[in-house]
Order: sequence, then structure tokens, then C-alpha cells
Amino acid sequence: MPVSTMPSAQFLLVLSTLAFLAGVAPALAALRRGRWRRGRGVQLAAMLAGFALQTASIYLRGQQVGQCPMKSLPDILVFVAWSIALLYFLVGSTFRVSLLGMFTAPLLVVMHGLAFSFPGGFRPYPVKGQIIALVELHAALALVAYAAFALACVTGVMYLLQERLLKKHLIGGLFYELPPIQGLARAIQRMVMLGVVLLSASLGISFKLEGVAAGPKLAIAWGVWALYTLISIVIWRHTLSPRQTAWLAALGFVIPFISLWLVT
Repeated sequence: MPVSTMPSAQFLLVLSTLAFLAGVAPALAALRRGRWRRGRGVQLAAMLAGFALQTASIYLRGQQVGQCPMKSLPDILVFVAWSIALLYFLVGSTFRVSLLGMFTAPLLVVMHGLAFSFPGGFRPYPVKGQIIALVELHAALALVAYAAFALACVTGVMYLLQERLLKKHLIGGLFYELPPIQGLARAIQRMVMLGVVLLSASLGISFKLEGVAAGPKLAIAWGVWALYTLISIVIWRHTLSPRQTAWLAALGFVIPFISLWLVT
């Protein structure tokens, strides 16, 4: 679709994608020069701009469809990407995961790209009856939980990268900017636990919906909940090594990510 004829919501989403992309290149260049502290400000500003444009895009899309835009796959991908960015700002600093934005931004760009890859994906929704607030809350909490699992995946990748750098004795700019490997292991655990709590709340709401939220969507959500509850128990009991846990967090997100295609 030409930019000149693109609806405002999609145009803002394009700008958001460019902002996230713009934050990665300067950060990588600063890392290569060993000047991450200078590149960090540019990267953070780009993430903030991308998130603000994301928020405006979702707001306009919500005005267009008359509800929270979570009913089509492109809209779901955008909402999950927005939730990932939101959690990055809310909990990234709490978990002391530096460089998280540089690893998160490419994922957001990919999710936006996938959303735009569906021809006519941002169509108006079919006319429906009264919007049920609990149904909207149930869906929103589930998607934010998926975003937490995505950040656990990103943190797992960071752990595996740092471990590889240690084994190969590649001690350089990137290695010195990554958080301690023990901190990454704790961050994975907390991200997984946060996702399980949010998804548990979402599924708890489903019991009050009297059959409104049922069928394959709910069954898949329960499957994802069971998977990540098992992962959280494995992490809590230290059944696996930190490296195996990082692999589990990184690969585990494949299941909820694929499930997005199955529930729409």
C-alpha cells in the first residue's frame, strides 16, 4: 500500500518500525567503538519514540474498529509488540538488564513486518454486539503475558551469547556491557514468572465469562500456561543448568508465538 494512501494508524506504525530500527544501528556502532555509553542515549531515545508512535497507532486503530484492536492476526502481532516495548520500559531497568533494548528492537521490527505482510490485514472488524469488558481484559492480559515470555526469550539469547563469548575468550566491548551472567539467569526466571502470573490472571477471568471465552483459543492458552508453569517449576527447583534454562526460555517462546496463528 502506498504511504500516501495509508491510514494514519498504519502510517504511524511504519514510523514506529523505523524508529526501532534506527536505534539498533547506532548502538551497534557505539559498541564496536567501545563507546556504548554514548550510543545508549540514542538507542533509548529511539525506543521511546518507537513506543510513543506504537501507542498512537494502536489508539487510532482502536478508534477505527471501535474496540481494543486484538481480533485479527496483524493487530495481535502489533499489540504483543507494543506489550513487549511496554514491559521493556517497566521492568527492564528493574531487572538491570542493560542492552535489553538493542536485543528487543529487532524483534519488534520483525513483528511489525509480519503484521504488514498480510494483504488487507488491517481491515475493519465485522459488526458485533456489546463489548464485554472482562473479555477484553482476559485477552489483553494473555497477550501481555506472551510479551513477558518474549522478553524471557530475548534474555535467554543474551545469556547464551555471553556464555559463548566466555567460552571463546572473546572479551570485548559487547562482553563488558552485558550484565553479569548470574543476573541474566535471574532475569529469565522473573520474566517467566511474570508471564505465568499474568496468564494465570487471564485464565482466572475466563471462569467468570460463562462460556463466552471458550473453544480452541482457551484450550491453546491453557496449553501455553501449562508449558510455562512447568518451565517456572523447573527453574525454581534448579532441575536444569542455567544454560539449559536459557535454551528452554529461548526456544519455549516458539510455542506461544505459533499459537497466535492458531487462535485467529
